[in-house]
Amino acid sequence: MRLALIAFAALLFFGVLWGPALWLAYRAWKRGDATAFRQLRYLLPAQLMAAVALAFAADLLGMRNPAALFVAATLIVSLCGAALLALLLRYFSR
Repeated sequence: MRLALIAFAALLFFGVLWGPALWLAYRAWKRGDATAFRQLRYLLPAQLMAAVALAFAADLLGMRNPAALFVAATLIVSLCGAALLALLLRYFSR
């Protein structure tokens, strides 16, 4: 049961972290941009590293409530990644 809970939490984390960027890339691909998923090679690992680095930095700085800080870091990195992908798709695709 514990393993199922860990797997569910990991899937939820990746869904929140990468969901908006994947959704934007999918929408651009449906509109005919064949290179919409190309930028995700660099964006998705960068988002993962940024979210984990922010969570560890908050823990090292001794901030309270690390779970809430981890959720906040994940949401902020997710929204920033989606905004960056939107800019990349607008100015550097095709």
